[in-house]
Amino acid sequence: MKWPVNLLSLGLLGAFASATPIVGRQLNLYQLQISCPANKNVDGRFIAMKNNTLGVFDGDDTAPIKVYTTESEKAGCSELHTYPVGIIDHSVGLLGPPGLLNLVDMINPHTINPGEGDVAQWDTFRLTEGKLKNDVEGQWLAFPAASGDSWNVKWSDGSAVITADSMVVDVVYMDAGEGRYNGE
Repeated sequence: MKWPVNLLSLGLLGAFASATPIVGRQLNLYQLQISCPANKNVDGRFIAMKNNTLGVFDGDDTAPIKVYTTESEKAGCSELHTYPVGIIDHSVGLLGPPGLLNLVDMINPHTINPGEGDVAQWDTFRLTEGKLKNDVEGQWLAFPAASGDSWNVKWSDGSAVITADSMVVDVVYMDAGEGRYNGE
């Protein structure tokens, strides 16, 4: 008879414990914005996501992304993860052939296996003096997209031959408030 009583009290304790709110970690959120005073069509516009590509897009179907930082294993670098936090990790990354990398949304970046000859970077960002930079020497470029007044954003280390129209831009980060992360 003692066994059911002990089990009942353990069950009640478990019910109270599961009803206790989880204390989450506060996250500092940022939005990424293009700075290019020479071109008013792109200057001041926020970076959004469309089909896993990050850039500046026309239309009401894209909203500016929000990101939070985590410390990278690479000294002095950060990883940028998209918010809200979900079951599957999404990270801002650079992907493509060496010399000219596309700014993209990477799903589970630690498992990325880029194609033959391609490079994948998600843990090499530096947030310095209000600007987002890559740990690799280079600069941000904006390329006009195929439709409307949309722009794709890429990182160039200067080694790629670029024959398409493009312009040098800065990617700046702006405070976007706080968010919660209820995971570990």
